[in-house]
Amino acid sequence: MARPKTPNPDTRHRILAAASNEFGAHGFAATTIDRIARRARVNKAMIYYHFPNKRALYTAIIRDVFAPITERTRAAMAEDAPPDRKLDRLIHAIVSSIDESTHFLPIFLREIADGGAHLGPDELALMAGIFATVSAVIADGCRQKIFQPVHPALAHFTIIAPLLMFRAAAPVRARIRSVRHVDIPEADSATLVRHLQMVARRMLTQEVGESKSQGVEESGSQGESGSPEWGRPESDLKRNL
Repeated sequence: MARPKTPNPDTRHRILAAASNEFGAHGFAATTIDRIARRARVNKAMIYYHFPNKRALYTAIIRDVFAPITERTRAAMAEDAPPDRKLDRLIHAIVSSIDESTHFLPIFLREIADGGAHLGPDELALMAGIFATVSAVIADGCRQKIFQPVHPALAHFTIIAPLLMFRAAAPVRARIRSVRHVDIPEADSATLVRHLQMVARRMLTQEVGESKSQGVEESGSQGESGSPEWGRPESDLKRNL
């Protein structure tokens, strides 16, 4: 009796690489199994041998691109360090992971444009885990009086958004340089890490009330102490409900 063939890991790798390129270039809806098969140089039956459908293939790719970020951020959190040092390490982990991934940016930005329509609960949980990790470090810093209270989502995207947009806009900067001859400098990973660490520290360690002295208007619900409601302990907020 003939033994069943062992799946070839190289074939699976080629399928994942081809699918990542197709999903990044065309999005989930416009990508077809036929296109992936041609790019991977396999027949459609081989793709279905490894993945039951297009959704399962896409899910595997999303998990692959998020896995390094999740692993590195967890490792940074596990280290024995004060919150400001942990935040520095988290930023380094996130920048390094995204810069080392060929497919993260195009796929992630397409999902943002599509409102995350093709992300299932497990993939959304991976994204939420990164936000929760950064927020936990900031909250710990607030409890220890190292950081000032900030809006957790805005703080998170103050760190993440510049990284994504700067990397995504690289082709546009290249075209501007070629057409207008304007010297727009690039930044390697180390430079970007240092910049985002500086931005995060200035955002979080600014003296409370400094923005008022500079004439910047503050908005949002304020507690008796003058701090935003989201900066107060959760127990205090519940007592006021």
